[in-house]
Amino acid sequence: MSLSLSPAGISPAASLALARSIPQGVDELTNMGPFDLFQTQMETGNSEAKIDAMKRLPVVAFAMGTIAVSSDLLPYLQQVALQQPPMDDELLLLMAKQLQTFVPALLSKPLQILELLPIVERLAAVEETVVRDEAVVLMNHLCANLTKNAPLDTSVVTTLVSMAKRLVGADWFTAKVSAAGMLPELHTLTKYSELAYLFKELCMDETPMVRRAASQHLGHFLESLGTKDKANDLVPVLQQLCKDDQDSVRMLAVASIANVGLFYGKTPDWTKEFFLPLLKEGSTDTSWRVRHNLAKNFSDVAINLGFQGNSRYANDQALVVACFVSLLSDAEAEVRAAAVGHFARMVHWGGSVLFSSYLMPLLPSLADDVVMEVRSKTALAIMDSSEGGTLDDSLIVQTFGPLLESFLQDEFQEVQLQVLGNLHKLSHLLNGMNGVVSSILNMSKATNWRVREGVAKLLPHLAEARGLDFFANVLLEPAWLVLLLDPVASVRAACVSGMPVLVNAAGQDWMVQHILPQHVRIYNHAASGSYLIRITILQAHAATAFACESGNAAAGGGTLWNDTVLQMLRGLVDRVANVRMVAAQGLAKVVAAEDPAQVAVIQAQILPALENRMAEEEDVDCRQACSDALEAIPKK
Repeated sequence: MSLSLSPAGISPAASLALARSIPQGVDELTNMGPFDLFQTQMETGNSEAKIDAMKRLPVVAFAMGTIAVSSDLLPYLQQVALQQPPMDDELLLLMAKQLQTFVPALLSKPLQILELLPIVERLAAVEETVVRDEAVVLMNHLCANLTKNAPLDTSVVTTLVSMAKRLVGADWFTAKVSAAGMLPELHTLTKYSELAYLFKELCMDETPMVRRAASQHLGHFLESLGTKDKANDLVPVLQQLCKDDQDSVRMLAVASIANVGLFYGKTPDWTKEFFLPLLKEGSTDTSWRVRHNLAKNFSDVAINLGFQGNSRYANDQALVVACFVSLLSDAEAEVRAAAVGHFARMVHWGGSVLFSSYLMPLLPSLADDVVMEVRSKTALAIMDSSEGGTLDDSLIVQTFGPLLESFLQDEFQEVQLQVLGNLHKLSHLLNGMNGVVSSILNMSKATNWRVREGVAKLLPHLAEARGLDFFANVLLEPAWLVLLLDPVASVRAACVSGMPVLVNAAGQDWMVQHILPQHVRIYNHAASGSYLIRITILQAHAATAFACESGNAAAGGGTLWNDTVLQMLRGLVDRVANVRMVAAQGLAKVVAAEDPAQVAVIQAQILPALENRMAEEEDVDCRQACSDALEAIPKK
């Protein structure tokens, strides 16, 4: 039997201070069993020793075994959880985390798992929020494992429902808050109808903290119900919570529609009657916190309504987009930023017609927003909206081209990087965006190295979009070769990573004619200079040769592989050990080639060169790289 330890269950290093806190001598400690040692450490007056013991709880449990855990360890832990005055919150939090490792590794049968309920019930009622939250996580973990081995027995259901009743009927709000997080999973597990009435009671509780917790989990509970008939009893409660006088309740209630699942969307008439009015009211709520939370979940709420793809509900779908436009135009920057994060999903949800009518007119104002986060998210949203085929290419070029050009000239690098990091998604449309291409060329000289890195990654895609003549005449000298010699390693690495794209776009003959001579010239020029440049060129050779092996039609049928391999063999005899190591690592990537002509080169040139290097090499790392390359060569 294996015990799966969570990160919290990893045993900490031994501590001399903790050993000194235990009164027993070394001989006595040696003869103590795991439970006695754990109990001794827990009963010391040293808080550090108790925390150390609790961190080792999974190890102790595994050493004891299932029977001893049930008979000795769990009763003791229950005593620890229930003792007065209560233990430190840190200890209780650790206990809740560590008990999750018991199931199902040690406790897999329902009756065994139920032995943890008294502890869970106690942890669910403590004052500290993080402990209660972890108790909810623990309870939901137990529910997820209760039916793995056998169907639930009636007695098990009765025990679970009884615990839920005690938590809901508690005098203090803490237990009720925890119950709100447990009831959805309990209902999913037991399908016990009375749990819906318990949850309804929480929703109508006079304490705002309880109503907040119920609102937070109401969507999940509606999802567990799974039928409109059962949900009809809770819908009035949802409507009441969305009109609560506390905005902290309203913000959670209206966003809970995002968690109800896709089932209710199968009957759009029902969602139109009950959910759509709540969405409309939430988007114009007087509290910015309500609008903000709705904006953070808007696309999920819209999808769950079920209007998309049904012409009968075109007007309702337009109303949803109009609510979204209201959030995009909100006076609060936090609301606008949260809404823009769902822009692309709403474009795909609504289609090109609603995009043109409602969303497209907003893009200029979002692109010029005074808040950098809004502009940055808008730039990303434009990229994501262009994928999936929802919008026509002509519409993308016409609408997004000027905006992208504006983003690339933004004063904040974060906005520029959003475009540079995602512009490859639009590479096939760059031929119609001259202003964007000009901006990219100007940014190759940017002072921020992350911007130059983004440009380096894009240049091969420009070769695909604008053609090889454009790359050779406009991009090669002022941009590509300059970035290949950049003082920042990450920029040079970005050029190297783009070599496969360039090979596939250009073909071997063009690479041999235009790129390889330039790389060889740079390597020769750096022979007496910076070894870092030589390393970069060798890495580019390796990436190029590996791309030739891919079998791509555009890359095949030339001498590029042979030429780049010969250049890497030059690196094996470099005077700098790091260069020799990189050359060997590059050869290791290409020695698995299956083409007969390439196999002949491997056997006749690469294999002897690596063996000679191994015989003469004194550097340990170089020898290891050569050894790895030799092992990568397929045996005859």
